[in-house]
Order: sequence, then C-alpha cells, then structure tokens
Amino acid sequence: MVGEGRMREFDPGTGPDRYEKALVALRESGMPVGYASFTFDPDLEGSVLLVPERIVEVDTDSLTSLAGPMPDGRLVADGSDRWMEGMRMALGHLEAGILAKVVLSRQVNASFEEAVPVRDVVKRLHLDQPTCYTFAVAGLVGASPELLVSLRHGFVRSLALAGTAIQAEDLTSPKIEREHRYTASSVESALNDHVSELEVNRPGVVSFGEIKHLASRFEGRALAGTSVLSVLASLHPTAAVAGTPTGPAMELIRQVEPSGRGRYAGPVGWFNTEGEGEFAIALRCGLIDGPLVTLYAGGGIVVGSDPESEFEETELKLRPMRRALGLG
Repeated sequence: MVGEGRMREFDPGTGPDRYEKALVALRESGMPVGYASFTFDPDLEGSVLLVPERIVEVDTDSLTSLAGPMPDGRLVADGSDRWMEGMRMALGHLEAGILAKVVLSRQVNASFEEAVPVRDVVKRLHLDQPTCYTFAVAGLVGASPELLVSLRHGFVRSLALAGTAIQAEDLTSPKIEREHRYTASSVESALNDHVSELEVNRPGVVSFGEIKHLASRFEGRALAGTSVLSVLASLHPTAAVAGTPTGPAMELIRQVEPSGRGRYAGPVGWFNTEGEGEFAIALRCGLIDGPLVTLYAGGGIVVGSDPESEFEETELKLRPMRRALGLG
C-alpha cells in the first residue's frame, strides 16, 4: 500500500491513548487510510501519523525494478562501546533477579556524500527481503520480519519472534527457548483481552532471508468493537522489544540508551477508518535524514547471555539495511 502526497501529518502524543487519537484524526481527515509510525517508548513524543492525499496501486514490476546506485557513504560510529557498557549493566540486573529479560539496542551512524534516495532503498530491501514487511514512513525505512498485529475481516493475528541464528540447530538452546517463552507469553496475555478464543501455534523455526528465528503464531476472532489500534495499546511494548517484567525493563532501557530509540522497535503500519489494519515492529531499519542515516539493531538478553555472541547477533541484524545502503 503506497500513499502519495500528505494531507495531514500529526503527532498523536504520548501514553496508551495515542493510538485512539490517531484513529480519531484519520476519521476527521475524511480519508480512508492512514500510515503510522509510533515511538518505541510510549512516554516520548515523536510518533507520526501520515494521511496521504491518495493511495496508489503499485504493481510487482515497479517494486522489483532495478534500483539506482547509492551515493558514496561510510560508517562514522558503530555504537559498540555504548552497547557493551549497557550489556554489563543489563547482566548485573539479570543476575540480581531484577529482570528476567531485557532487550538492548545498538545504534550505528552512517554519512553519505549526498541525500540517500529512499525509494531506491525500499526497492533494494524488497528485493533482498521479499518475505518481510518493507516500510517507509517519515524517513524510517526498513524490512521487518515481525508482525506485531493485524486485524482484518474480524480476525486478529500476530507473530512473536525471539532467538536469531543462521542455522536452525542454533535455535534449540535453553537460553533461546527461555527468551522466546517470555516474548510469546507477553503477546498471548495481551491478545486474550481482545479475542473470543485464541489459537496459538507453538514455537517453530521461520526464515527471513538468511536469518532464522524461533516463532509463535497467534490468531483469534476479534471481540465486537475491537480496532487494531486498541490491540496495539495493550500489546506494545512486548517482551520481544522491551523485556520482562515490562516496567523494570523499560527503566533499564532508558538508563542505558540515553539518546532513546525514537521510532525504532515501535509499531509501524497502516490502518483504516473502520479500525482494520496491519502493524509490524519497526526492526531491521534505519532513519534516513538526507545524507545522514542511523541504523538500529537489538537483541534479547537473559541470564547466561554472552556479550560477544549478542554483539554478533546485532551485526547479523544490521546486514539487510547495510546491503540496501551499499555499505557491505
């Protein structure tokens, strides 16, 4: 779904009612569909609702047509020192029993000789990651493997991912199974409030490009009056992007990531005036601001996590965006 032109751009504010404000704003606009990218931290401003002037049908050929070259660019900061410092703090909280799981993110900064062409980055991502949710909303561009929630034709669906590897056999460790259990439980608990009966397909391995994950799928018939945005208010942030318990995990994230995540790891997607829609978690993404790009990657940390292995996982998750930007 591609929107062109901007009838309205709106920040719905903070707190759990930001989702309802976005729905009200769309209905007041008189247009049928809006695109939204919400901040990871519900207490921070910076979310974006875009109401386009028109929705354009895009055929497969235009999405897979050859993308133009990227301008020359280079990495200027890899975020490794701050990430390692945060890792040490996180392991201390985990070993003290304050947390069962926390998700840490890493930010990588890149600079280019001229403005990065967003449309070409989108095409490159779509070609490289065809089974992911490719998105571009107000400069945030990426290809996410994780469906946070969709509500269409009366059914709510979600896909919970935790555990990352190249080889499927590397997803069988107790550490990864524990990490996934926390994530799946948080999704199941939130969805139960919005469906009459929830069907859960327990962990299996799914592949997105060369990256594999442990996944649980959820589906249920939505209760009357449910909108995709009301589900978001209950669901985000899940343990996949925050941790367990949520409150202490969010507090630690605010301490070790002082510059904040912005809209990385927040909900990104589309919705209509009837309350239907589809939102992924904004992962495998970057914020493009002319010639400057901030890339993001993260991973779940539990007791026993190895800093070097977790760092390599962030490197793996950075690959799709780095390739799309011509950074190797």
